Amino acid sequence: MYKSKIMTLEGIAHLKTDSHWYENVLTLLAAQQWEDALAYMVNESPAEKLMGWILQRSPANTPEMQQCAQEIGLWLKDHDETRRWHIFQQAEQLGFDTPLGALGLSLFWMQGSMTPTEFEAVYPEAHLSPLMLHCALKLLSMALAVNEPPMTGAQTLISEWNSIMQGGH
Repeated sequence: MYKSKIMTLEGIAHLKTDSHWYENVLTLLAAQQWEDALAYMVNESPAEKLMGWILQRSPANTPEMQQCAQEIGLWLKDHDETRRWHIFQQAEQLGFDTPLGALGLSLFWMQGSMTPTEFEAVYPEAHLSPLMLHCALKLLSMALAVNEPPMTGAQTLISEWNSIMQGGH
């Protein structure tokens, strides 16, 4: 049985273990389970590649957003610990309820301790980084959908990601 801390049991019940990830996502969308479809996409995708793509899709309309986006892009290349902490602070200021804020928190939880170096290390639960990637995708879905149901935005994101995973972009 497939296990996930970010999918619902109803969503998991729709999955077929012998199916390609995209077929499972389409099945979830057909069942109106767009949030589970995005969660499954997170679970089945290389985290840093997905982060880079979410970064490209995330609006950066203010100088603060642009700075955070730039820092995330640099971290994806160098994994600098000081930069990781700086991104966390920027994401907190932007708000974790924004795509870039959620992405920044996911990055922070992906690697390293949640405590400053002068304290004993405390590491996040493994599911928290994917959970925030899922949140970033849900926020992007809502932003893309505008006046349509969020599932419309999710379908767009999933289609684009599938194209990337097949080597289209």
